[in-house]
Amino acid sequence: MKSLLVRSGLALLCATILAACGGGNGSGSMLLSGVILPVTPGSSVSSLTKNGLVLVNGTESISPLAGDTAFQFPNLIAVNDSFDIEIKTQPTGAFCTLVNNKNTANIYTVQQTQVSCTTNTWTLGGTVTGLKSNGLLLSNGSDVAAPTPSSSAPGAPVSFTFPVKVADGAKFGVYVLAQPASGNCTISTANNVGTMPAGDALGLTVNCI
Repeated sequence: MKSLLVRSGLALLCATILAACGGGNGSGSMLLSGVILPVTPGSSVSSLTKNGLVLVNGTESISPLAGDTAFQFPNLIAVNDSFDIEIKTQPTGAFCTLVNNKNTANIYTVQQTQVSCTTNTWTLGGTVTGLKSNGLLLSNGSDVAAPTPSSSAPGAPVSFTFPVKVADGAKFGVYVLAQPASGNCTISTANNVGTMPAGDALGLTVNCI
């Protein structure tokens, strides 16, 4: 008798689980979710570094936050219903793309959508005035720019940019790493340290005497 009761209880439990998941006859509903890929494979750092992303599926929308590694729509979707997850609004200062975002709902497809985001990058640079010889080096962290004097008019203003673009919202700090062969150069402290705006920052000023 005890064995019969145990088997009956297990059967009831299995039936309940199958009904909740739409098992057996293909009916039921489930939550629609996905993952936000890391910056690099194997990394635990989310590629979503900015707020403002809005994902939609029909009339339903969600807004994953910077640093999130997964997302989930709050309402259930019926098995065999179609879904189409789209990006309604890109995050501020970044661009995201989707894969596996359109399908017919089943226990496998509702978890396969992937979001991948890239933070916008911008050019950092400025102008050097009075430079008459080579050798000047400017640094922004490990990134180095080497402005050269004008070949036609030594000392005339020349522009420079750093080889590596700076991420939107990232900190920068530009300093004189090495002086030119002749003369002495200083960088204006008005804007040599700051946060990268949503666009190129080309207003750095270096004066050489």
